[in-house]
Amino acid sequence: MRNPDIETWALARAHHIVLNEGLSLAKAAQDLDRKRSRSLVYELRKVIAAAILEAHAASAKQDTAPQG
Repeated sequence: MRNPDIETWALARAHHIVLNEGLSLAKAAQDLDRKRSRSLVYELRKVIAAAILEAHAASAKQDTAPQG
């Protein structure tokens, strides 16, 4: 069974990532700015990896919490 709180968090996090990093990357690509595009791809990967680790940590914490 899925936890609605984690799903809401994941959607909000994905929305934030796309708005902040994704739009910047699209603009750099549109401007044919390869150096900036590469830099933004790296930043986007870093932010996505951090979000995945954060979700995993929250999930692990939730799994170990006592069920009441």
